[in-house]
Amino acid sequence: MDYTESIEKTKVFISEHLYDELTAENIASNAGYSVFHFCRIFKEETGKSLMSYVREKRLELAESDIEKGESTLEVALKYGFETQSGFARAYERKFGERPTKRMNA
Repeated sequence: MDYTESIEKTKVFISEHLYDELTAENIASNAGYSVFHFCRIFKEETGKSLMSYVREKRLELAESDIEKGESTLEVALKYGFETQSGFARAYERKFGERPTKRMNA
């Protein structure tokens, strides 16, 4: 079965809801699949886990906000990270540097 259309619709849904609380449950429900099944097909189609994809998209937007001078705490909370330090670690894994380094550049 070809899941490409469902995955593309899900990517649009995710991009439209990056500021909202996104869970595997509500994303899978929106797509009309069980969580287990949808997470499996999402990874098969994209090569990434569902929530890794969400985190990556949020970090891409966060990078722009950091470069505009927003504080790391504001950005962390805006994109659903529970702590500033958790956001900073995720940011560093994705971009290879701490977000405060971007602010000072």
